[in-house]
Amino acid sequence: MSKKKEKAKIEKEWTDFRNAVYETKSKSQDDFEKYINLIASGGLGLTIAFFDKIVQIDIAIYLFIIVLGWFLLALTLLLNLISHFKSVKYNELTILEINDKEYEKVFINVEKRNRIINRLNGISLISLITGVLLIIIFVTINIYKMNSNKPNPNQQPKPSTEEKLGRTTPPPPNKPSTNPQRQ
Repeated sequence: MSKKKEKAKIEKEWTDFRNAVYETKSKSQDDFEKYINLIASGGLGLTIAFFDKIVQIDIAIYLFIIVLGWFLLALTLLLNLISHFKSVKYNELTILEINDKEYEKVFINVEKRNRIINRLNGISLISLITGVLLIIIFVTINIYKMNSNKPNPNQQPKPSTEEKLGRTTPPPPNKPSTNPQRQ
């Protein structure tokens, strides 16, 4: 085989490999968006729907933690939606630039546009992780508090004097003599 054919074969293999990497990357990005939406919306929906079953609202403490967690999950969904919308718009702009044969613009703009999408996705991921962690922290704190307030089943509760049914006379401080003195 000649060196030219060998070089062309190697370049084709690398081109095929690059295309396979692009395809894998594209599928991974699709999966990322699906999973981040699934986790954020599922976490938000479940914690709101079953909040009272997880932690009793009337005795819950640090409510701001779960509210912040919910806010971050909602923010995750909004950022992911914005990222998807921008991605579609940017792809349309890239197609127009290619159609207009503005190839130099394509190289400059694609890199710039991808940075914006990647930032949105990164912030979305951080928001999701932080929101889930805050909800877990809130639930943990409140479950621990609820369990620490329950009486120990092995320990007999001590009744207070108000709960006793008849009152007894307390014993005198010293044993009195047979003839107590009157004053």
